[in-house]
Amino acid sequence: HPIQQLVNLARESTRDGVCAADDPLTRDAIVQQAIVAEGIRQNGRRARVSALVEHPMRLPLQGKLVGTEFLQHNARLGVDIAGARSTLYKLDPAAPDAGHWPLAYMNSYGNTIAAGTNEIQRNILGERVLGLAKSK
Repeated sequence: HPIQQLVNLARESTRDGVCAADDPLTRDAIVQQAIVAEGIRQNGRRARVSALVEHPMRLPLQGKLVGTEFLQHNARLGVDIAGARSTLYKLDPAAPDAGHWPLAYMNSYGNTIAAGTNEIQRNILGERVLGLAKSK
């Protein structure tokens, strides 16, 4: 689970000799990610109940948009928590989680472009789902 990975990373990382898990800003950032993750999970549940889906395209479009941004923020937070250790090569035994975090962060940009950029997804949601005027 991505949130548990962040928690484990924070427990194993130190900044200025202090465990990252003890930093209130780090803890808050992880909790914020956990809230988004739960929202994504609940939206997935909602999508499976046709009576709760008022527009057939809304939840898939929203899911792509929110999901890719969640993964990007999650990876960025992992890099931030790991600090300088996130710069270690994936084969370096000291690299946190075998170098997962910087690779996930760099790869996350591809996810925000695949199947239409997130900006295009926002336009489609606004125009087709919310009925807003087309942008010029």
